This record gives sequence, C-alpha cells and structure tokens, in this order.
Amino acid sequence: MQPCSIDFARRQFLHSSLGLGAFLLPRVASAAEGNAPARRAKSVIVLLLEGGMSHIETWDPKPNGPSAIRGEYQPIRTSNPDLIIGEHMPLLAQQAHRYNVIRSVYSAARNHSPGLHWTLTGYDNPAAGINGQLVNAHPSIGSIVAHELGAVTEAGIPNFVAIPNRTQLGGRVNFNGAMHLGTSFEAFDSGATPATAKAPYVLPAGLTLPNDINLGRLEHRRSFLQEIDRLSDVRDRAAGTQQLSDYQTQAFDLLLGSKGRAAFDLNSEPAEVRERYGSSINGQGTLLARRLVEAGVNYVLVNYSRNNSWDTHRDNFNRLKKTLLPPMDQAVSTLLVDLDERGMLDETLVVMMGEMGRTPTINKNNGRDHWPDVYSVLMAGGGLTRGQVLGSSTRGGEQPGTRPVHVQEVLATVYQQLGIDPALAITDRQGRPASILPEAHPVRELIQG
Repeated sequence: MQPCSIDFARRQFLHSSLGLGAFLLPRVASAAEGNAPARRAKSVIVLLLEGGMSHIETWDPKPNGPSAIRGEYQPIRTSNPDLIIGEHMPLLAQQAHRYNVIRSVYSAARNHSPGLHWTLTGYDNPAAGINGQLVNAHPSIGSIVAHELGAVTEAGIPNFVAIPNRTQLGGRVNFNGAMHLGTSFEAFDSGATPATAKAPYVLPAGLTLPNDINLGRLEHRRSFLQEIDRLSDVRDRAAGTQQLSDYQTQAFDLLLGSKGRAAFDLNSEPAEVRERYGSSINGQGTLLARRLVEAGVNYVLVNYSRNNSWDTHRDNFNRLKKTLLPPMDQAVSTLLVDLDERGMLDETLVVMMGEMGRTPTINKNNGRDHWPDVYSVLMAGGGLTRGQVLGSSTRGGEQPGTRPVHVQEVLATVYQQLGIDPALAITDRQGRPASILPEAHPVRELIQG
C-alpha cells in the first residue's frame, strides 16, 4: 500500500463519496430547542401541483354559476355531506371523510416563480424568476425542517427528500435550496420514478456504488480510515476534522447497511400495492413517499407535474379529464387509505397544493389563466381534524368569501404540527435573526384539541 496522509485519505473518500455530500457537514445548532410547540405529526408529505390546478373543476365547483364560469364538469357528492367536488375525482370523493379542504386560500403571487417561491419557502419574492440574477435568498421549508429535526433519520436516511428532484419549472429554478443553512440540509433527490406499476425503479445515485467500487472495497476503505484515525494523535485533530469523520461514518453506514436502500427500494413493494397507487409517475412517486415516511423521513416533497403540467391556459377541460386528474385521484385517494390502514395517517400530514388557482372565467382557448386571489388546498392527517370544509369563495369563484386563509397560514400549520414554532428566528446570511415564517399563524380550526 502506498503511503497516505490523513488529508489525502479523506480527500479520496470525499472524491468518491457516492453522492452523499449533503451528509458530510455537521448540523447547525437549532435555535428552537426548548421553545417548540407540541409535535403532532412525525412526517409531512407535500404533493405539489406545479402550475396551479383549477379549483372550479376540482374542490370548488360552481354548479349555479353561468356557463362561462362553471365550465363543462358536473359536481358529484362525496362521503362528506358538506362537500361536493368535480366529477373527475370519483376516488377522492369516496375518501372525503378522511381529509379537509380549504376553499379560501389566497396569495399575491401572480406568476409561477413567485408563487412557487412563496409555496416552498413561505416568503414573498416578486423578483423570483428564471433569470439567473433573480435568485432565491430564503431556505426552503424542507431544509428548515431538516435543520430543526435533523439532517438524517436515526437510520441515516436523508430527512428531506424530493421526488423526483428538487427543481421547478423543468429545472429552470430551485426553491428547495438550504441556502445559508448549509448543504447538510439540502433535499435528497429520489431520481425518476417509474411511469408504470411494473417498471423497475433505479435507486438514486447517492445510494449506489460507482462501478469500480464494491461493498468489500468500501468496507476496506472504511477500515483503513478508521486505522488512520486511531493512530493519529487526538490533540492534532481540529474539531471540524472530527465532525467530518462522523459524517463519513453516516455515509458509510447508509451504503453498507440496508435501511436506506430498503426505504427507497420501490421494487420490493408488492405488485398489487403498486397497482393500487396507479400505473403512473405520480402514483409510483406517491408510493415511494409513503415508504419514506414509514422509514422515518420527516419531509417528502412529491412534484405532481412535469414542467408546469397544471398550467392549463389551453384545453383545460380535456387535459384535466384525460391526463391530469385520473392519476392524481388514484394516487392521493390510495395514499390516504393506505396511511390510515397502517395507522400512520394521524402522524403523517398530507398537503396537496399548487402555487395558485385558475381564473373563474374561461378564456378563448378553452383554458383558465393564473389566479392567486383564491384557490383550494387539501390537508389531511398529522393531528388535524377530518372532514372539514373550511372557508368559501364568492359565488363566481373570484375571491375568498368566508374565512380567508393566506398561504402562509397553511405553511405555518405544517411547521406547527411538526413541533416547529413558525415564529422562531434563525440567522440569515448576515447573521441577523429572521423569522422562519413572517407574520403567520396556523389554521387553528383544523388543529385537534
């Protein structure tokens, strides 16, 4: 064996650290310790409808409105006598007693980038956009959750996972960054999920070894580094070096152990369960999210869009009926039932939302345009009530009618149920205290007790 310094050995490991760089930095001390509210949810699954789903065709139909507003769909009854929904969500109609719908959510973001920034960070940023100079300055909700609850689970699995990846608008922006919190709290990308229930899932690169390294060689490398650490004088080690070694150990454990790979291994799921979730990217991604929260991951974001799919400026009704609603309906209804049957729904908060709704009036292209003035959000489990229809929009679906709910209140509820005070201050890039979520309170009507 060639002579090798400690620094060289560590550089070599980091060079082939198998995509686990996010685990190799120490966790920043939490400012929330000792001040957190009671934790009611262990995990959160956010189902992101990027582009903005029409509320009128889904959660807030207007059967008595003029045709220019009510559109082509008919409303259907649900298992909740207080709720009618659009006809192309029949499976969710059967499960309406398991979830809440807020019909009066609003924000001021009139375009996708500012809206997604608000939805994913909790901060208004009108300048957010695909221009590289208009960058995000706020850490994402998932990164803050990882910062407060730990970058990895007890089993060494990343605590913030994005399915299929952390970016938005076809990869043009990323509002899921950890920013000044550090790379330890970045999202871990799952990679592409199968398009059918029978197609195999390829484990993400961070959980697989390069072709030139097998488990035996990796174990040998760990033993070699451990021996170097044992022989080196403790007094000569900088504190940061020891922290780095600890995170190397976590990376090794995840790769050499089975728990991380098992949590992501969608291929081990019974065929009938994969079929239940649906033979679609959304269905298989949702099943993967259930596997991850079952393994202890605190925050999972599932993007139900491929490059802004729900942005239905054209052909709104056909696109919803034929392409968008059926896989979503199957995946979300199955998730709610599956979590409930496993005894996990009360401890898993499920939130389905976009960054906006769609215009009440139908445009000349038989579509609906951007409309943040009022839209609907589904919230279920995680210590919330069940079967509430909170708030309303006006008769034409233009504005909140009763109980307006700002999008920040929805996000504050997510933090609150995870035991994180949304008013907590953490330091910004300049070392100044900044609230996790400015001027927002949870939606108290939905919180049990």
